Amino acid sequence: MTPQEMLEEMIDKATLEFLEISRDEEADGYSDAMVSMDRTEASGFVDGLSAAYMVIFDKQYISSVELEDDNG
Repeated sequence: MTPQEMLEEMIDKATLEFLEISRDEEADGYSDAMVSMDRTEASGFVDGLSAAYMVIFDKQYISSVELEDDNG
């Protein structure tokens, strides 16, 4: 596995975690502040990995997890 593929996999996993936390937060009616903090942290992790990808590979990576989530 290349370093680029490894970073793409990390972004995919982080995106999946963010989406799962977001769904949990929505299902709970946005009433748990700790879940909101977890979502914010997960979002920041995805953003950080995506920024690193942009700096290292000079292109944007769009996670396949995001595409799958948008389509169904």
